[in-house]
Amino acid sequence: MEAAAIVKGTQNLEAAKTLMDWAISRDANELYNEGYAVVAMPGVAQPIENYPVDIVDRMINNDFSFSAVNRDRILQEWQRRYDGKSEAR
Repeated sequence: MEAAAIVKGTQNLEAAKTLMDWAISRDANELYNEGYAVVAMPGVAQPIENYPVDIVDRMINNDFSFSAVNRDRILQEWQRRYDGKSEAR
């Protein structure tokens, strides 16, 4: 699963909580691993055919707090470096 959340004001809060509890369970992570090489629960992921076995080591250690605080600066730098490679709008 890429992401999951309970939407504020949902009319079915208890059902949403039940779904989220399942979504983070070991059983759910084992199912996710059928299509994704990296899952949230440590020790669950098994190698996926034709996928790098060292994928976790290749990932960045992203600091989401830093990214949020510096969002505008990061976006400006990204546009400076790469916007000229984008398709014309």
